[in-house]
Amino acid sequence: MPDVAVSPRQRILEATILVVGRRGYRDATVAEVIAEAGIAPIAFHQHFEGKHDCFLAAYDLVIERVFATVDDNCDRRKNWLERVHNGLEAIVELFALEPELARTAVVEVAAAGIDARRRHWTAIARFTEYLVEGHALARAKPLPSSISLMAAGAVSGLIFEELLTNPQAKLPALLPDLLFALLVPYIGPREAAAEMRRASTR
Repeated sequence: MPDVAVSPRQRILEATILVVGRRGYRDATVAEVIAEAGIAPIAFHQHFEGKHDCFLAAYDLVIERVFATVDDNCDRRKNWLERVHNGLEAIVELFALEPELARTAVVEVAAAGIDARRRHWTAIARFTEYLVEGHALARAKPLPSSISLMAAGAVSGLIFEELLTNPQAKLPALLPDLLFALLVPYIGPREAAAEMRRASTR
């Protein structure tokens, strides 16, 4: 039975995340979302014009949930390397606990059209805010201005590939590789590999 304390709009968005995560964006239907949300069809159309409009709002909700999870797990008193590790770990654990959310956030957004893909790229760019301090650790020549975007994009790409090719993806096991991809531009391959090994033993 739907939780009456949750607004119909919120129930629709949560249902969209689940339905799209299970069925894929292209195969998901408004009727399935309505059934999952436990609402009348008229309630859906009071809030959204259609599936695409609803998906974009649901995607925004997913991204805010991801960033809230990262913020909750990044203790500002810890050093940058520890915060990066904890933030990535929080993401993969969230995705492991909520696989439909993971697929909606990373995989199905690519199928939802240009507006959705722009939102995804904006989310990746927003993630670079956590990486600014890493520039101070680079000992080589000055890094390209887009290095944080490259690093965050690499992490997103690795998660995408894992979710796309493995329906039973065990994302926490991917954490060492994700950490290496994110850190190597800043601290180099030797130190990034050391952090990768440390992540494997935690």
